[in-house]
Formats: sequence, C-alpha cells, structure tokens
Amino acid sequence: MKLPSRDIHNHLLPGVDDGFHHAEDSLHAIEKMAAAGVKEFIFTPHMNPDVYPDESEEHFRQVYDEFVKRIPAEWGVQTSLAAEYMVVKDFERRVEHPETLLHWPDMTILIEMSYYFKSDNIEQAVFELVMAGFRPILAHPERYLYQASDVGWFDHMKDMGCRLQMNCMSLSGCYGPASVKIMAHLLKHDLYDFVATDLHTLGQLQKIQDLKIDRKLSGLVEKLL
Repeated sequence: MKLPSRDIHNHLLPGVDDGFHHAEDSLHAIEKMAAAGVKEFIFTPHMNPDVYPDESEEHFRQVYDEFVKRIPAEWGVQTSLAAEYMVVKDFERRVEHPETLLHWPDMTILIEMSYYFKSDNIEQAVFELVMAGFRPILAHPERYLYQASDVGWFDHMKDMGCRLQMNCMSLSGCYGPASVKIMAHLLKHDLYDFVATDLHTLGQLQKIQDLKIDRKLSGLVEKLL
C-alpha cells in the first residue's frame, strides 16, 4: 500500500506511550517512510490520564525537541508535534485552557474514544472544541466496533464539525466484519477526510507497505493519501 504523504497520526515519538520505545527504531521507520514518499510527520502520542497518568504535554515537547535534532536534514522531512487525546470524563473542560493542548497551527486536534465503549461526553467535547475554534479529527472511527449498528452517528459527527481519519491497517479487514461495515459506510458516503498509519512498530510498517487492496477500494482511498 502507498503511504500517505502527510502522516497525521502515528506513535513514532519514542518512549512516551505504547508506540516506539527506542529512538533508533523510530529513526529507522522515518527513514523508510521518507524513502516511500512521506514528506511530513505529525507526532501524536497518546494523552490518556487513565493509562499514562504521569505524562504531560510539557514532557512530550521536551522529548520531541530532543528527538527531532536526530533526524538528518537530507531525509527532507518536516515534523510537528500534536497528541491523540482520549475523550475521558471532563475532557471538554480542558478546552477552557486551549494553550495547554497540543494541536496543529490551524487548531486541528486529534481525539479518540475507547475501543470498548463510546465516550459519554464525546458530542459535548466536539461541540466545545468547535466553539473554541478547534478543528477536531476523530481517529480511526472504523475501530469503534460498537457503532456498527448505528453508522449514521458518524454522519452526525461530521455535521457537528468533526473530521474522520482512517487507519491504513483497517483496510486489511484485520479488525473484523463490524469494522469493515463501518469503513464501507464511511468510504461509500465520502465521510473520511484523512488516512494515516497510526504506526506503533516497525513490524506494523512492513504490514502496511505489504498490504494489497483491490482496485475499486484503492480508488476510494487514493484521494485521501
């Protein structure tokens, strides 16, 4: 599979979450991805106080500032730092202090929910983000399998101003028939805005690059790359 030229969701920032643990592996992955045509990397480590209670935006910035010094200029890539925010209880209250959040210069911010249940406050969080001038993206909607019985909810989220990002690996069908059902709906109705790697390991990168998708599906995905 062709990689997106701008990877807006990955866990390449080393040693801060469940993604890459060692800087050397992160650099190896970035080198391979750059050679495959990826020109821009937006690092999006998990920000989830329930799982990583000791992590902070300040620490992410420190790790990022040190890590990017090691990326050779001749690779010709651009980098920036954001985060993947889990919409947990009271997340929307953080919007009251937008300067503390990691986001794109244009106020784009990446959010996610649990794979096991929908966040009770997800719609309120999206509303508060949009009202504050943010441009939310919901990561990998096709992985929220509990929504397979109500795929129209994603149309509602789009109407609220929330964009949607597909994971490359989802195209393999590896998350099961419920995921495929959601993905098919979102592709058919042109509801996806981005595709990204959500990369956690070198092995996963190889699987993405080896992924074969049929011509019809490839046509739908190509415009997202």
